[in-house]
Amino acid sequence: MLNSIIVSIIIPNYNHALYLKQRIDSVLNQTFQDFELIILDDCSTDSSREIIELYRGNPKILQIIYNKKNSGGVFKQWIKGIEKAKGEYVWIAESDDYSADTFLEETLKVLKNDPALGMVFTNSNTVTNKGAFLTTTAESKNGTYAKLATDGNIIDRYNVSSFLISEMIIENAGCVLFRKKSLLSLNFSELEKYINTGDRFAYVGIALNAQVRYIPKALNFMRSHEHNTTKKSFENGNIHKDRLRVLNYYFNDMDDYTSNRENIVAFYKTNYLSFIYYGEYQDNITLLKKLKEKKEIRSRFYQLVWFNLFLFKKVDLKSKILKGIYYRILLMQK
Repeated sequence: MLNSIIVSIIIPNYNHALYLKQRIDSVLNQTFQDFELIILDDCSTDSSREIIELYRGNPKILQIIYNKKNSGGVFKQWIKGIEKAKGEYVWIAESDDYSADTFLEETLKVLKNDPALGMVFTNSNTVTNKGAFLTTTAESKNGTYAKLATDGNIIDRYNVSSFLISEMIIENAGCVLFRKKSLLSLNFSELEKYINTGDRFAYVGIALNAQVRYIPKALNFMRSHEHNTTKKSFENGNIHKDRLRVLNYYFNDMDDYTSNRENIVAFYKTNYLSFIYYGEYQDNITLLKKLKEKKEIRSRFYQLVWFNLFLFKKVDLKSKILKGIYYRILLMQK
């Protein structure tokens, strides 16, 4: 079997016992069967291990790996899985979601037939924790998908900021099939630092060096539930910290085109207070200087942001409560 592997499927799991069996079954029941499955459990504290062990011995499962200590980040699990993958293509099948039986068949056909593509993604159904249909990502982001259609459903270095910075058109990694060599071109030392939006880091990096195609079929089922990582990251601010890091890392690569520059500046101005409050001081100051050097912001705005950044990161405001009050005052004045 190992010599014929075309796709490596990685399921990174942490405490998703409620959904894990449906996820694994939806992978094993794919109409395209030339794949290997790698299951990674990040030291779950629920009954995930018991569920995973039900599948031990399945010929499609290459490895089951249990971390002895929680890694602290799902993208470290991504990297571990990618480095063990033997296939030419990689599907990172998130453990709380599931897929249509034809997901691999339909995405692989498109990706294999166009060597210019680094990855493809499909429309997704959003469902409740019990699987009841809510909407699709194309319906919830109708304007963005309509705009993508005018670009031939292709994302590349010329329009990357419109779909992966200003908006994040890909809401769920489970709807993506990657070309492995595109994943391997990413800086894994940087990727492992991300808490929430390492997927954004990966998509942008691939779109800057290859093309990304949208397949307008809802072949993925994305679950909306209270333990969703993205929801938690909005609450604790990790998503803002990660977004700032992405902008910093790819700024010079995206700054070559006018539309990208305009989108980056607009995105920054919309989010700069959250970047200041949640982001790292050095990441903030580095991006601020880049924007000023490129003359993308005026001196007055630069001084305003710098002052607030200095106050938040360099001056002791005595307590998080005072910082929180000041942050809300700034939001009201914005």
